[in-house]
Amino acid sequence: MNRPLTLRSPRARPQANPPADSRGWVPDSRGSLFAALMVWVLIIYLAVPIQYFSGDMNLNNDTAMGGPNPIARAIKLGLLACSVVIGLWRSRLAWFELKSLNPFFLAFVALVPLSALWSIEPSTTINRYITLLSIVSVCLAFTLLGWNRTRFQDVVRPVVTALLVASVIFGILHPEYAIEIGEGTLKNSWRGLTDQKNQFGMLSSFGVVFWLHAWFSKEKKWWIAFPFIGLSFTCVLLSRSSTSLLATILSTLFMLLVMVAPSNLRRFMPYVVSSFAVLVVVYALAVLNVVPGMSMLLDPVADLAGKDMTFSNRAVIWDIIKEHIQLAPVLGSGYGAYWTGPVPSSPSYTFLSRMYFYPTQSHNGYLEIVNDLGFVGLTCLLGYLVSWVYQSLQLMKFDRGQSMLFLALFFQQAITNLSESTWLAINSAFAIAVVTLATFSLSRALLDQRLRLYFRAPGALGLR
Repeated sequence: MNRPLTLRSPRARPQANPPADSRGWVPDSRGSLFAALMVWVLIIYLAVPIQYFSGDMNLNNDTAMGGPNPIARAIKLGLLACSVVIGLWRSRLAWFELKSLNPFFLAFVALVPLSALWSIEPSTTINRYITLLSIVSVCLAFTLLGWNRTRFQDVVRPVVTALLVASVIFGILHPEYAIEIGEGTLKNSWRGLTDQKNQFGMLSSFGVVFWLHAWFSKEKKWWIAFPFIGLSFTCVLLSRSSTSLLATILSTLFMLLVMVAPSNLRRFMPYVVSSFAVLVVVYALAVLNVVPGMSMLLDPVADLAGKDMTFSNRAVIWDIIKEHIQLAPVLGSGYGAYWTGPVPSSPSYTFLSRMYFYPTQSHNGYLEIVNDLGFVGLTCLLGYLVSWVYQSLQLMKFDRGQSMLFLALFFQQAITNLSESTWLAINSAFAIAVVTLATFSLSRALLDQRLRLYFRAPGALGLR
């Protein structure tokens, strides 16, 4: 293309005479397998502890690719380099993609490196930012090659399923590594090929969502989808993660509601989705106690459930984190700078003396963001969630099936983060990869709709 294009909104009418240079937009599947391989390598490496790759079970876990391990550095820098090459190759399309991306996600990516200026551990913040940048760059590169309507789930669903199948086999052959030996709720809970039970539960929850969506949207026959739905849900139960179970049930109920809603009621779906999203955000803010007294609104729900508002009695952890937040409430203590390990130099070392164990995370994604990036970061997070719902509802006008998948993942993660930390949390880096991939795929789906409208092109589009 020799002249810049102004992309029109999906509501705009197509031009009577499309631009003469529309030949520049053509179906293009070059490099699609390579991009898929990059995503598979990224997710597998982030989900599986480093010791399983090296064969040395005495190594420290480094699934987040943030430490000095040479294998971690090689994979991280290799993926980053490949992604940069792809971005330069498809630079025009990459520019359009970034312009349509969730703006608050871009704010997050910009705020993280800036936090090194006031971080309590600047080197840790920068190191983990490079990890985050490698994830973001792979997700951008993925949407630039071989894009089609179902590309997101066609690539992510197989690798999630493979990890679950491998985890079951691993658990049968090596239960000493795949099954927890602890006490209480940890005893006999499965962690599979992941580092701990909650991560395995989250991975299994992804499996349920992707396979149930495949059946709902008729991408897979029932006799293919149902066994994998059963496998994934069984893994959720084996993990004994109450958070993953709750997130799985509510996200699948949401998909069922969208799919079975009569056509005359579908126009009310945006209101249903928005109301559900508001409830989740209100619960998150109540846990954070942003508005004093807000928790009273949820006391009846807690009484009916027979549980406290944490669902897992993590209030002590949250109280300690809130005490630390008071030291830097506006900008936080720096991305990833708090959880640097059970060492005396780390402020998180206090957990050993006050709780006699080291939790490694805040067990609340919203609280984790405030601790790392302050209330400025929380504002970015809330804006990101609102934009995610808004973009999904925009896509629903053209593609209800794909919109349903993105909304189901939104609710799954929004609920999960009420008692686990996955929003940009390096300790759950494979979840960051899936969520970031969904963020880019959602924006790419909307971009395709605009381009089809602009060029009146019926098929998948690519830019040479």
